[in-house]
Amino acid sequence: MAWNMTFEYDAPNDVVTAHFTDCLLVNEEDVLRWRREVEGHLSKYPGKVDLLINLDGLVVKFTAGRVFGKERREVLERYTHRSYRFGGDEMTRMFVLTSGAINGAAVNHYASRDEALAALKAEREALRQRGFSPFSGGFVGSKA
Repeated sequence: MAWNMTFEYDAPNDVVTAHFTDCLLVNEEDVLRWRREVEGHLSKYPGKVDLLINLDGLVVKFTAGRVFGKERREVLERYTHRSYRFGGDEMTRMFVLTSGAINGAAVNHYASRDEALAALKAEREALRQRGFSPFSGGFVGSKA
């Protein structure tokens, strides 16, 4: 298969899931292509989304790791409220974990989509219990 990525909206869970096929990031050029294509997909949504990322099919090589971390953080800050990951090969998981620590991006990696979705729902519920309404733009009762 050739390089491909898809983004599917799951309306019942109000979450977008990203899937990658043969997205091999070897150098800066590959990472910038990845960023352009991810931004092209995410910019179609009317605002920031909650994102589940299937790392299967996305391979980050050592030679692209540093630039990937920076670009990843910037994309997630611009287009997502929160993101959770699942799957992926050992090297890619290592870069996600490392770049998360270096660049201050959340890691949130799980073995399966179901586990990642459960963690995302738990975070949403914890925010609701503290009085945060994701639809009002802030805490309930605040003068936003």
